Amino acid sequence: MEEPNLIDMSSTIFGNKEWKELEDRELAFGADVLLDELIDKAKWSNTEIAWILRRMIYFYGKKDPLLLKAPPERLFTNMVDVLRTFYLIIDLTNPEIDDNMRSYLTTKLADATWGINSRTREYLHKL
Repeated sequence: MEEPNLIDMSSTIFGNKEWKELEDRELAFGADVLLDELIDKAKWSNTEIAWILRRMIYFYGKKDPLLLKAPPERLFTNMVDVLRTFYLIIDLTNPEIDDNMRSYLTTKLADATWGINSRTREYLHKL
């Protein structure tokens, strides 16, 4: 049974029935098995896309030693694919985002422009 929404906020992917089922499968079989299973599927649900993104955040966020050995060109390709995904989702749905979330997203995206904005490019040219 789904928990009642006590503060009248719209529900998100996290905590919905499909998310809980994915978490249960992750606990039962392991994250790697679930990842392999999802990769083999032709189409992913929004919940599965969110789960994949969460796994990517985990590995990239911890600066996984094995990923540090990956060719930089491959990592750039990974990030471009993620950015294309977000671009299409934002373009198609144009979601309403509250001010706190918008501020967080703006800060994170501004940080992610390191290396492509003019100030940091000048710094990189000096190296």
